Amino acid sequence: MYGPPYRTVCETYAEADSVIVGNVESVKGDSSNQTVVINVEKTFKGQKQERIIVSQPQSSCDWDFSEVEGETLLLYLVRNRKTQKYSAIAQGMGGRVERQSENLYWLNNLPMSRSRTRLSGEIRLYRDEPFQFIDSLGGVKVRVFNSKKTFEVSTDKNGVYEIWDIPVGKYQVEAAIPPNLKLRFDLERGLIDFDSLKKKDPNSEAVLVEIQSKGCGGIDFIVNEKPDK
Repeated sequence: MYGPPYRTVCETYAEADSVIVGNVESVKGDSSNQTVVINVEKTFKGQKQERIIVSQPQSSCDWDFSEVEGETLLLYLVRNRKTQKYSAIAQGMGGRVERQSENLYWLNNLPMSRSRTRLSGEIRLYRDEPFQFIDSLGGVKVRVFNSKKTFEVSTDKNGVYEIWDIPVGKYQVEAAIPPNLKLRFDLERGLIDFDSLKKKDPNSEAVLVEIQSKGCGGIDFIVNEKPDK
């Protein structure tokens, strides 16, 4: 486990005033604030506009758009009620579109996805030192289960596994990591029960993902290559 549960696409969509895919045309500003011009390619939520101006504060938890100028991003934006200016919800949700397949699957299913349950996640290969994304892993088997149900799926070419319309309840998620790789950490999204399995086995590092009505959640698995012996 790695830190607290992260937000799901369901939660972030509900929080945002606007959800878009757009290209970062220009970035101006300093260490305290950036003015970012976004050319909008697709709108999932909010008023449809050809261009949005983002006024982005700069802190350790905020987007630094200077790193992605010229790139196409999935962005969740909130609008200040007083200034009417947009800013992007902190990194961890959204980013380069080529790495947003799991979120885009849900967004592209709107409006139906808002009335369905979904348990999903990704399996991604990273390099250490420096920590850097290498690839998404397709064809990895994932087992989702509880005392009543078991589901077995495989990740697609984008490294995504998903189960739509899964019955509400708590589920354990296990990925069959290939033998030449090792799990570095996992990222839990949504409602997570950290305690139930530990009561049965104090050494257990497993968690339960809770799926509620019309809700979503899941676990991402981050893996590394095993060092050569």
